[in-house]
Amino acid sequence: MAATTRACGHAHATQPRADSGDPAGETDAAELVLRDLVDTLLQENRYGVADTVAACAGPRVDIAPLVRAEVWCTVPAGRGTLLFRGRDGGALQRYRLSRGPVWYVDPGEPPRVLAPDEVLTTLASSHGHLDEPAEQVAADLRVAVEHTAAAVPDRSAGLATPTPGEMLAGERLAATRCRPFHPTARAIVGWSVAELEQYGPGRGHPVALDWVAVRHEGLRYGTGTDAVWLARQLLDDRARGALSDAMVAAGLGAGEYAAIPVHPWQFDRVLPSVFGDEIAANDIIPLARSVGRFHPTSSLRTLAASPESEWHLKLPLGVETLGITRLLPPRELDNAQRAQATLRSILERDGRLASMVVLSEEHHWCTWGGDDEFADRPGQLAVQLRRYPRELLDDPGAVVLPMAALAAHEWDALAKTLAGAGFDAGDPAGFFRTLSEAFCALAFGFLRHGVVPELHGQNVLVELAGGNVRRFVLRDYDTLRICPEWMEMAGSPDPGYRTKGGGTPALALPGMRELAGYFQTLGVQVNLYSIIDAMTRYYGLDERVLWSRLRQAVRGCLDRIGLARSLATLLEAVLLREATWPSRQVLGPLLDRVRTPGMVMPAGAGHVPNPLLPRPAHQRGTGQPAADHLAEHAPWAMRAASSV
Repeated sequence: MAATTRACGHAHATQPRADSGDPAGETDAAELVLRDLVDTLLQENRYGVADTVAACAGPRVDIAPLVRAEVWCTVPAGRGTLLFRGRDGGALQRYRLSRGPVWYVDPGEPPRVLAPDEVLTTLASSHGHLDEPAEQVAADLRVAVEHTAAAVPDRSAGLATPTPGEMLAGERLAATRCRPFHPTARAIVGWSVAELEQYGPGRGHPVALDWVAVRHEGLRYGTGTDAVWLARQLLDDRARGALSDAMVAAGLGAGEYAAIPVHPWQFDRVLPSVFGDEIAANDIIPLARSVGRFHPTSSLRTLAASPESEWHLKLPLGVETLGITRLLPPRELDNAQRAQATLRSILERDGRLASMVVLSEEHHWCTWGGDDEFADRPGQLAVQLRRYPRELLDDPGAVVLPMAALAAHEWDALAKTLAGAGFDAGDPAGFFRTLSEAFCALAFGFLRHGVVPELHGQNVLVELAGGNVRRFVLRDYDTLRICPEWMEMAGSPDPGYRTKGGGTPALALPGMRELAGYFQTLGVQVNLYSIIDAMTRYYGLDERVLWSRLRQAVRGCLDRIGLARSLATLLEAVLLREATWPSRQVLGPLLDRVRTPGMVMPAGAGHVPNPLLPRPAHQRGTGQPAADHLAEHAPWAMRAASSV
């Protein structure tokens, strides 16, 4: 879209709030939510925002200053105009929000600062679409601001720096960003602020679990798992003794009932209503409270053992995030177990790939089995144990953290972590090149076998040591995408996903182009781009510097790995030559229908410019220097060195 410049209209000399001269310094809750909202509106062109946004000369009376490389942007909204400070949108879109606020400018009226939900409702109203879905999203945005304020600490206080021998600090960093670029990601619908503070990842003390006794015939287990085994892994001797005493006090025999852990919020707020009949019939019996100690992680329903060990515990929660309810239905647990078996078989046959990645064990689980396994209700009473390789915590020279932690805006802590892991603090672009080359090698290694794991930053952990990426750790396998035709050619075992009615599973894709699309969307645009975004804000880089490093990484991997010619040709075409990439739309699908509780995240398909294609100079943004110039002359290296 060609750049347009126009007058912004009248703006009175009001100062709604003080503004920092450093765009990276804005860290309040509304700012973080607003940033994702405006950027998503622009990328998805919702309400025609991308079609109508234009650079302007500025208000007739300044209401806030601009800093280097910022421009005033306007978007028509009814009889008025939205006004905000924009910046070059980088490789994927024309503009992005540089920093808040967003003003509504109505002729003859003082400019008014809009909260994120007001930005959405103003646009929806101006297009005649302020309907129930828009009201639902607006409500989620209000909750997102409240929950961000409770979950994201004051930057001046800082966050713990991830260090060897633990993973919890990295999980807490990842929680500050949640799902990157999703404006409602930080909203936990169903929890109050007090409940988030009580049960969220910012909590300093462990959470104690509640337990119920369930008749054995009402349970279904994963491979090699039973109730006694679960309790032995989760609890120390003292806690197991307390649980055994509770069973005896209730007059329950181990041969008839099994003890199952429940999240305390779920115990109080969900079980009595969802399983009221079973409780009345003594098929499920409340047994004991506050037995076992665990720390919430970046995924609310996943808890780390306290003290930290190789064990994490996953429990269902009847709350909604990202438009889905956080349950553990047996169909997902079973399919995840099957997917894990496929991945393990691939690694056993591919030594090169096995040297790059290790798998967490996730086939130990238990769920209510008294209903149709494809229903959602069984997922309200379930438990899954995740076991990481013990050596991840035993190496004093290695740091393990979710890739999502690298997308956090708290890079003061992350810069120290990288320096401790042997990386040059003065070369952030070099670190990103190392990371992205290893990540591409991982993705291409799985593609050659006809599968792609869920590669967003919450599901992939990275082990850093000696100034290098030692390996990755995968977790959460229930969305392993497969291309059956290519799997057969590669000799990879099909996971045999089970679906209701025996139809073709949604995770089975018709071709390798579609399979590669999940690397482009979840792997690059969600995972790597969120890291690019965080690093460019912290170091003052032009993001195209890091996109160029990713292009070099892709090119190097295609030349080095030795893929089948047909696959290498396809990847070179879709990644490096085609004008557009597929994209995942997250806001539009929420606005297109009335939401109903479900287990699938609402998402749609779109297209974005190929971020790995060099852009002609005349298309480069809003006056920022070209990426090649910044790569040589940007002053971030001195800042990076002084921040560690």
